[in-house]
Amino acid sequence: MTEHSIWVFIHILLFVYWLGGDLGVLILARAATQAKLSFAERVFSLKMSLLIDVLPRICFALMFPVGLQICRTGGFAEVGTGWLALAWVLAAAWVALIFAVGKHHDTPLGAKLGRLNLAFQSIVLFAIVSVGLWSLFGEGPFAGGWLAAKVLLFGLIFAASIGIDFAFRPVAPAFMRLATEGSKPDIEREISRGVNGALVYVYALYALLVVIAFLGVTKPF
Repeated sequence: MTEHSIWVFIHILLFVYWLGGDLGVLILARAATQAKLSFAERVFSLKMSLLIDVLPRICFALMFPVGLQICRTGGFAEVGTGWLALAWVLAAAWVALIFAVGKHHDTPLGAKLGRLNLAFQSIVLFAIVSVGLWSLFGEGPFAGGWLAAKVLLFGLIFAASIGIDFAFRPVAPAFMRLATEGSKPDIEREISRGVNGALVYVYALYALLVVIAFLGVTKPF
């Protein structure tokens, strides 16, 4: 077994737990919109979806440095030790931030950490998409067709992730109203609008993951 094959195996595990965890979040989030369920059942579904969501977010954070390890060990791109170390440091910091957001999600501190997470993702979105475009149409570090396209699409996953967070924002206040006022048409519409809006970005994320996986396996161009 080579170092490259070990990193590929880790890459596959991250992909499986990312997609599988997201499917669990999807099912539980849909359950939270069901007005026929009791308030306790809906809150439980929502809380479990937020808890499980930590796993795919961690897989997301680790995917890029692992991908760089694969590029380096497989000879797909020249990745310097300094850049590789930076990627791992940023990934570790992001994982710590993800845990902190999950732990304090319903507190003022959690709101601040959430904004920090959003800012971090926005910066990384711009950086990776820029490198992907540079590599695809110029002389970037991942020049080579399929790999450049894969990097670009991975950057777009950050856009989908940000979209999910924005779309889901009205859900928590709506559930707070649901707890005090009970089920009302406008409250149910707000919950459904938030969850269904987030699902659009979730489906986009799934599509991006499928295409990225296809490019990585087939290397078509």
